[in-house]
Amino acid sequence: MLEADIVRLILGLLFLICLLIVFRLRKRKAARLLMVTGVLHILGGIWVGRAPLMRIFREGFFGEADSALGTAPAHEQKELLFWFLLWGVFTFLLGQIISWLEKEGKRIPAYIGWELVVITLVAALLAPKNGFWLMLVPAFMLIKDAKANVG
Repeated sequence: MLEADIVRLILGLLFLICLLIVFRLRKRKAARLLMVTGVLHILGGIWVGRAPLMRIFREGFFGEADSALGTAPAHEQKELLFWFLLWGVFTFLLGQIISWLEKEGKRIPAYIGWELVVITLVAALLAPKNGFWLMLVPAFMLIKDAKANVG
């Protein structure tokens, strides 16, 4: 567990550095923070989950993250890693979509930000030590930007 805490600390510091860079860029801040969060999530998952990841590749890859819904102890870590990495990929993808929409001059509706707030709070309450809290930053940016575009 100590290793995971150290990784969380390092990723948290990297997030803060990226936050400063994103604010200096001044464009598509929420989208870029979502992409940064996705990348950091994937990197952290690969590092902390390197043992199950190696087992996935060593045991043939195909079907190795198949869900036994947590009932097969031999597969639990591989399933967890799969979903962990997938969360990072979809967070990055969400950032890319929002970035593209903003480049096209489209307004991101505030409800997207509010939905992200709800998802983030539920996840953060279930796993308070994890970095879910960081997702509140881009979520509230989306809400703020949506209100600024209306008025």
